[in-house]
Amino acid sequence: MRLAAALLLLACLALPARAQVLPDLPDLGDLPEPTRYLAGYLSAGTGWSRPVGGHWGDGDAGFKTSRTLVVAASRRVDEFLSYGAEAAYAGGYASNSSEGLKLKVFSLTPFVRASYPEGNKVFYGILGAGVYQWNSPAYTSGGVRYASDSGSSGGLNFGGGMGFPFWFGTTAGLDLRWHKIFNMNGASLDLGSADSVNFTLTLQYGVWRDKKTPLPAP
Repeated sequence: MRLAAALLLLACLALPARAQVLPDLPDLGDLPEPTRYLAGYLSAGTGWSRPVGGHWGDGDAGFKTSRTLVVAASRRVDEFLSYGAEAAYAGGYASNSSEGLKLKVFSLTPFVRASYPEGNKVFYGILGAGVYQWNSPAYTSGGVRYASDSGSSGGLNFGGGMGFPFWFGTTAGLDLRWHKIFNMNGASLDLGSADSVNFTLTLQYGVWRDKKTPLPAP
């Protein structure tokens, strides 16, 4: 008798629960469309440029490592591909053999970049080509006064790096690049082609834009 009463009580308690109708989960198609999209990136960085190979990178007669400053802007094509332009300045390749001789190099290079997200990090490869402008102010060495010199040449750079979330929506990164100036020759300076390895610490900011609202149908 007691068992029958217990079963009857459980059945009465279950009826209201079965009568409840759970709301349907929203379909993904019902979610509102995003109103903004990631249009591109702005970045800046600083690092070091090390001459390598040839007269330019010779340990005795070549040039020393220089600090560098880099700024870039790019447009995002999709999750993987972007393109843009980069300006870089190296302000002090000091000569190992001629006291007072110091070269400065400015470059402007369009580039294309392929990115590969991995968790909260992004790895990328980059290829750029453009114009490299160099100059050496007038200087005195060994009691002899040398005039200033300058020139420009085509060049290219390639390499890669990685980025990771940093602060207030920015991305910090490490960039390693090989730069090649095809012809660094002037009135009094003949270095031929000049290769450098650049290591840069970067900070990148994503540029977001509002999506255009489609015009209503007539």
